[in-house]
Amino acid sequence: MPVPTIARLVGGVRRRPVLVGGGAVTAVVVVTLSILLTGNDAPSPRADNVSRNFRACLLVSPTNATDAGLARAAWQGMQQAARAGHVNAQRFPTPTIDAKAALPYINGAVQQHCGLIIAVGTGMKPATEAAATANPHQRFALVGGASSHPRIASVAATDDSKGLSAKVESLIARLTPPDA
Repeated sequence: MPVPTIARLVGGVRRRPVLVGGGAVTAVVVVTLSILLTGNDAPSPRADNVSRNFRACLLVSPTNATDAGLARAAWQGMQQAARAGHVNAQRFPTPTIDAKAALPYINGAVQQHCGLIIAVGTGMKPATEAAATANPHQRFALVGGASSHPRIASVAATDDSKGLSAKVESLIARLTPPDA
């Protein structure tokens, strides 16, 4: 039996274009349906909308070893609150600067719509108090320092980091809206 040449195949297509076109469309449909109907057993990625979560922001400007330890413990408490659900914990490091220069960093956290801004160390107290006065609807906390300002919660330093972490976690839990 002779092998069909390309010229003969092209001639066959020219004589029966509907038949060849229909066969090609049928082949494409069969392949597409087989791909779609067999499915993919791989789990689809899970995406959660976290934009409505309560946002807790930590501003850290450790100037000494004590402040660095307080910052670590506060961050652990924030992460524990985030694991409990409906809380986004964010950390904003600030350079080691004086208290007045920290105010733009705190104002930046206000602009990020943080539900609670936690500042660490007594060096952050003046800037936190200035920001609390300028932003009457914003909530603040000062870790390792005390403030008499009515919108600044004070989280006293404890001897152990677990105690401080628990205090920060409890503060966030109290401030998190129930529908968050």
